[in-house]
Amino acid sequence: MWRVEFDPEARLLSIRLHEHVTPRDVRDLGRAHTQALACTAGQPFRALLDLRRLFPLEGEAVELLTALKKACVEHEGFAGMVVLADSPTVAMQQHHTRVRSGTNPEIELVTLDEAQARGFLARAL
Repeated sequence: MWRVEFDPEARLLSIRLHEHVTPRDVRDLGRAHTQALACTAGQPFRALLDLRRLFPLEGEAVELLTALKKACVEHEGFAGMVVLADSPTVAMQQHHTRVRSGTNPEIELVTLDEAQARGFLARAL
C-alpha cells in the first residue's frame, strides 16, 4: 500500500509505503510521485519517505524506489530527504540505495528515529 501527497504550506512531499509493496505498486506510485513533484512548482521542498510498517522490498521494487528517490533529488527546489523506517532491514536497504553515495545526512537522512526525522523536516528551508 502507498500514498503520496504534497503539502504546499509545509513545503513537504510525503510518500508513505507500508506492508507488502510490489514492483507494480512502485510503478503506480511513480506516476503519482511525478504529479506531486509538479505541484512543488520549483519552490523549495523537502521529502519524507515514511517506510514504517513496510516489509523489505524485492529487488525490482528497490530499484524502482531508488529511481523515484533520484527523480525527487534532481527536481528543482529539492532541499532534503528523510527516510523514516521502523525495520533495520528496510533502513539498511534504503541506506545502501542512497541517491548520492556518501550523502551528507543534512541532505539525505535514513533513520529509525522519528524525533530525528521530525527535526530534519522542521529546519527552515
